[in-house]
Amino acid sequence: MFRTLIVVCIACVHLQGRSFDVASVRPHDPANKTFVVHMPAAGHFTAEGAPVNLPVMLAYGVQESQIVGGPGWFVIEKWDIDAKCDDERHSAEETKRMLQRLLEERFSLKIHREAQQRPVYIIRVAKGGPKFKPSEKNATNIRSGARSISLERGSIAGMTGLLATAVGRPVVDHTELTGLYDLSVIWDDAPVRDGGVPGTKGSDTQESPANDEHGSIFTAVQEQLGLRLEPAREAVEVVVVDGVQRPSAN
Repeated sequence: MFRTLIVVCIACVHLQGRSFDVASVRPHDPANKTFVVHMPAAGHFTAEGAPVNLPVMLAYGVQESQIVGGPGWFVIEKWDIDAKCDDERHSAEETKRMLQRLLEERFSLKIHREAQQRPVYIIRVAKGGPKFKPSEKNATNIRSGARSISLERGSIAGMTGLLATAVGRPVVDHTELTGLYDLSVIWDDAPVRDGGVPGTKGSDTQESPANDEHGSIFTAVQEQLGLRLEPAREAVEVVVVDGVQRPSAN
């Protein structure tokens, strides 16, 4: 009997997964306009001035438009999160699972996944081919403004997640491009005004005014990246927020 109980307990620990060794979650100072998110594949996650839906996007690998439900503060109120492990021997997937656990423990996040038919944009390689090359950078760096995205050493999947926020629909990758690239695009108009990653909307980020030099986001993506966005309707996976609460003080 004793040996059986030991086996069961070990299985339970394995299924629950590992948590970050140290985690701090605090409300962001409204007077501080800083917005930083850093998630290396080494058991470390840092966010400053980020709404809760952004770590949810990163933890579950979905775009903003693939998150359904949640109270108003979930996408408005900003938080500072610093979570890390004592060692750095963790893959990106392990770090995502630890971030999921952090959201469950500190924000009481409860979700379920389901497929829904939705309007989407499919991104494909345009005639003439892509206008970017494999990255020679050593690290991934993301900069997103009201009408611009710059992604160093990033994947097409990473770019689609940023584009989805500006076009207001999930963006489905049909490019078959699997490398890491330096990608940059600037536009003057998009379906979501002043689109960008969650946390930058309504910020004081200085960016030159729209002047019709770059055209719509659809024109800019094709002319600057050699890709095209096509409207369609597909079944996409969504994360439904069943419950979430503001965290208690550290």
